[in-house]
Amino acid sequence: MATVLALGPVLGFLLVALLARPSAEADTTPAAVRRTIRRWRWTGLLLGVVVAAVAWDRDPLGRGVLLAAPLLALCVLAGVVVGETRAVRAAGSTRRAALETRRVRDYLPRVPGWTVVAAGGTLTALLAATTTAASADDLGRAGRSLAYDCGRYAGSHGPWAGSFYSLPLAAVVGVGVLLAGLALRRVVGRPRPQDAVGDLVPDDAERRRSAAAVTGAAGLLLTVPLIGVSLVTAAGLLASPCRPVWWTATAWLLILLVPGWLALLGWSGSALLTAGTRPTRPVPVPA
Repeated sequence: MATVLALGPVLGFLLVALLARPSAEADTTPAAVRRTIRRWRWTGLLLGVVVAAVAWDRDPLGRGVLLAAPLLALCVLAGVVVGETRAVRAAGSTRRAALETRRVRDYLPRVPGWTVVAAGGTLTALLAATTTAASADDLGRAGRSLAYDCGRYAGSHGPWAGSFYSLPLAAVVGVGVLLAGLALRRVVGRPRPQDAVGDLVPDDAERRRSAAAVTGAAGLLLTVPLIGVSLVTAAGLLASPCRPVWWTATAWLLILLVPGWLALLGWSGSALLTAGTRPTRPVPVPA
């Protein structure tokens, strides 16, 4: 049952991809380069689905559930890196260099890109706070509950996103951020492909699709655990019968931000999958 629930969002994203309209931007990228990039991107996605499903059932205390989506994103990012690397080989053995300066920001979707950065900063700050405030649970497992002391009585609430959850999550997210940076470097830095006579072929449309896929994978990497940690943290703060006012305010702020993170998650899934759809071919100009 848990595996089915884990695959539910992925199947929804697949439906988005199947129903998505092709990119309206004319693309002159050679078909071999497009096929190589898309093939490895989808290989990473399908491998990620398997890894996420396995991780989901691995830990009965919830760490597998927390790490499932970030692990899926890691596989997608790895697929993008491999695809961009292999695409250079597919472009031909005789290479020519283009005298141009390409920048990452020229290919990234601007608003979603900055929103992903904001999500990463929020997740980092939230995990730092929850890890600092965490206590051991009733079985002595460190960093798994939030303790409170109301004077006449004391208690605790769990699960809580302390070190029991935050440290493995931080490790996976850290690797994912490094992979995303490497993927963007490959997207921008790989040589342009060449046609049959050795002339350089513009491939900016394909680079934008790849950059959008990286942004979508990074969004998936960050927003799924951010939503989960936000809701768990809010529940823990509101569970204390003697909570200070700022605990209540923080809890409701976290809850109010969830719809925004859900919107980013929806965009990320759409960008990740529609980036692999067939682009619009350029219309021939009559002589």
